[in-house]
Amino acid sequence: MSLRWRLLVLIALLTVLPALPAAWVTYDLLGRAADIGLREEIDEALESGVRLARSGLQAQRSELEAEARKWTEQLDRAGGDVTRVDPSFADPRVRVVLGEVVVQEGEPELAPPEPSVERNAPPLRLTERVPTGGTALVLTRAVDPTWREDALHTSEALQMVRSLRSQRASIERGFLLPFVVIYGIGLLLAILIALALTRGWARRVDRLVDATDAVAAGDWEVQVGMTGNDELARLGQGFDRMVHTLDAQSRHLVDMETMAGWREMARALAHEVKNPLTPIQLTVEEMRERYDGPDDEYRALLDECTRIVVDEVASLREVVGRFRDFSRPVELEKRPVDVNALLADVGAMQRDLAVEFDLDESAPRVSADEDRLRQLLMNLASNAREATKGEAQARLSISSRRTGEGVRICFEDDGPGIPPADRDRVFEPYRTGKQAGLGLGLALVKGIVLAHEGNITVDEGKWGGARFVIELPAAAEVGP
Repeated sequence: MSLRWRLLVLIALLTVLPALPAAWVTYDLLGRAADIGLREEIDEALESGVRLARSGLQAQRSELEAEARKWTEQLDRAGGDVTRVDPSFADPRVRVVLGEVVVQEGEPELAPPEPSVERNAPPLRLTERVPTGGTALVLTRAVDPTWREDALHTSEALQMVRSLRSQRASIERGFLLPFVVIYGIGLLLAILIALALTRGWARRVDRLVDATDAVAAGDWEVQVGMTGNDELARLGQGFDRMVHTLDAQSRHLVDMETMAGWREMARALAHEVKNPLTPIQLTVEEMRERYDGPDDEYRALLDECTRIVVDEVASLREVVGRFRDFSRPVELEKRPVDVNALLADVGAMQRDLAVEFDLDESAPRVSADEDRLRQLLMNLASNAREATKGEAQARLSISSRRTGEGVRICFEDDGPGIPPADRDRVFEPYRTGKQAGLGLGLALVKGIVLAHEGNITVDEGKWGGARFVIELPAAAEVGP
């Protein structure tokens, strides 16, 4: 499984797993609350309250019936004439309506009681109808409002409890459904956010993986190029620095091994050439000394040939000396060196070149062998002089720049330059563009640079000539 999908699954699990115990606790609390609220004891208590309410209503009916009997007795004594009722018993609230005697509580103009609009609710008024001869006595009384309110609440509570008990499963599902929907929406949002986040993370991790595979395949030019300040960005930046460092170290190691091979070949060649030189010279000189014949012309020829052989042997000895010097490892006596001062000295010695300086005053000192560096710079100046020979006003540009890890030195001339096809092999021994020479000058230059753990390259300069770029590491400890 790829890293991206692992991150998605992990974020989904981190979103869902906390919801599971929360859902279980919610469901358990909901069940317990329902068990407490729907207990049979509560049902029985509410039914008892309803029975008490009915008893209270019956007591109010009984009181109304007793009052109706009293009215009946008074009317019987008065012969059915309301006006003859005992004044002490007379009630101003009594009036005759359509031949019926109506006794009401409240205002005399109060209309007859209407049926309650509330279903299964206690009545607003109680009515008692008593026939008395040719008329009918109708008594109405409003029920006790406090009793009615209590009775109504008790009845409604009992109905609600019974309804909840019958719909308990659907109620629990109704509570759980929003819970599930909310967590489902949260899970969807978490997955969408995770997709957005992991897309960037996975893309950068893929770049690191591809770059690692490229380096493993030998591509040292690959760069991840990540920006930012998070861990992945710092990892990518560290990877780029590591590849750059390994590339430089690999190139340096290859150059050192190549230089060691050339030196070994030069040592072997110098040894093979040096050995027969002395016998050749001694043999020719002895041939000349032993000739004592009378032919003066032959003696003159023998002397001339001997001189030529001796001169050539001396020339070969000089060549052998150069090969021997090249074959020896570069030994350094390092100390902090002011590069700008050294460049100024070398430039001042070039009387036949118009030297232009561009020196960076912030350039640090380098830990180097000053004599070897001077030899290196003089060789480059000599090459510039040879490249511009015959020009009326030959120019040489010498510059220095501070870099992140040391100093960069540039030598540029306005000669014909070096063809691009030859630039990669210009530092190899025995390769030279001069009519005379062994091609060891630039090889020695590169050997000195490598001994200082630096690097040297060549490309085209601003005037179209050759530009040699030398990079040297800064001194770890700057001396006085």
